[in-house]
Amino acid sequence: MQVATLSFVDWVFMAFVLITLGCLATRRDALLPTSIGLLVVGTILKGSLVGGLQVAFNAIMASTTDLLNIIIVISLVVMMTKTMADMGTDKLIVAPLRGMLNNPGISYWVVGIAMMIVSWFIWPTPAAALLGALVVPLAIVGGLPPIIAGMSMALFGKGIALSSDFIIQGTPAVTAKLTKIPIEKVIAANIPVWASVSVVAAVVAFLIARKAIKNSKVTGSFAQVDEDMAKKAAAATATIQASTIGRIMAWGIPLALVLDIYVLVTRKIVGDDATALIGGTVLALTMVSAIFQYEDKAFAKVMEHARSGWQFAVKVFGPVVIIAGFFWLGGDSLKDILRDKNAQGLMFDWGYYIAAHVPINPFMVAVMVTVAGVLAAFDGSGYAAIPLGASIAMALGKPIGANVAVLASMAQMAAIWTGATLVPWGFLAVTAAMTGVDPQDLARRNLWPTLLGLVAGVIVTSFLA
Repeated sequence: MQVATLSFVDWVFMAFVLITLGCLATRRDALLPTSIGLLVVGTILKGSLVGGLQVAFNAIMASTTDLLNIIIVISLVVMMTKTMADMGTDKLIVAPLRGMLNNPGISYWVVGIAMMIVSWFIWPTPAAALLGALVVPLAIVGGLPPIIAGMSMALFGKGIALSSDFIIQGTPAVTAKLTKIPIEKVIAANIPVWASVSVVAAVVAFLIARKAIKNSKVTGSFAQVDEDMAKKAAAATATIQASTIGRIMAWGIPLALVLDIYVLVTRKIVGDDATALIGGTVLALTMVSAIFQYEDKAFAKVMEHARSGWQFAVKVFGPVVIIAGFFWLGGDSLKDILRDKNAQGLMFDWGYYIAAHVPINPFMVAVMVTVAGVLAAFDGSGYAAIPLGASIAMALGKPIGANVAVLASMAQMAAIWTGATLVPWGFLAVTAAMTGVDPQDLARRNLWPTLLGLVAGVIVTSFLA
């Protein structure tokens, strides 16, 4: 086994990792400590301030280059959803769900599964806006308590859907880029871990939902629907105003995306190539829709929606690429950042050192990456937490011969699920606004489903790793 001798720069790097964790645990953003960490660690690595400044920039460039395709495809998807809204296509696509929302118990699953499917294709925040306007009000008027509607949207949307992200493949790409593991192996390792977390969380949440639905019927509170929600329900059931191209694209867009999935599966396209296919399809659909929908105004409208898409993508990933740049120093990307083929990631130094001095096993590493992912996800998105958890999985898993892809998948689950379901100032704020509940109440309701799901994930990970 390789044994690393810890140098001064290793200790400084770990100090900033711990400072970052402390900031996140106390609801302070990770951007400031990781940015300072980049500059300080870079200066020590190069032995000069000028070199340190260059390392900091090169690290951010490395992470941005690795994540740029994800940023682009998300901006294109948002651009398409804006055009869909103008055409009325979004309303037509979800219209078939209307008749399935009269039974609260069924509504929990309908809202959740619809949120999961739509989130796989257009990401959770646009999906929450779409379903929050057109589906959720009908479910609430039909007897589903608003807090349960919020749980369903959060757990299935950003929890189950984004933690897997099988279609756009943005989430596993972050893990793959940092660990240098082929994305197809990351996705394959994801499936059993993701399934265990998702099934346990969804079932536990349903048991909580069933009790809440029963209590609301006993107290009669299910009939006390907020006036604003009643208006939203009335608007959702009104006659759908859609253009001719909107009606055509209500069939064309889903069919094109399903055809993409068929091509991905049959031709075994994964990773950047899969993202490119989805992105190109979305761009083509948007352009065709815009030309027929806006006619002579298409030039201005396309530009307007493109700006909206980029603003959304940069808002999500702008801080992430800088935070990730710091953690890129811990992995194999350090070779490219320093332009030194013999450089070893600083997290590897710690991994080999700990493996030589502390008795560790896959279960311990699974617990450590989960705890790190949970703590680091309090930025509200979860994406910034993936590099930390994946770095630990890589650093501690490799020296003991464990399956790093499985361990990194658990880190990915912990990061995304925590950011999705337990952080009131993150995605829950959007979900709470759509359902008219308090984000903190929603976070409390999500606590047990998420924690028990993550426990199940740790158990499965420890066996598979």
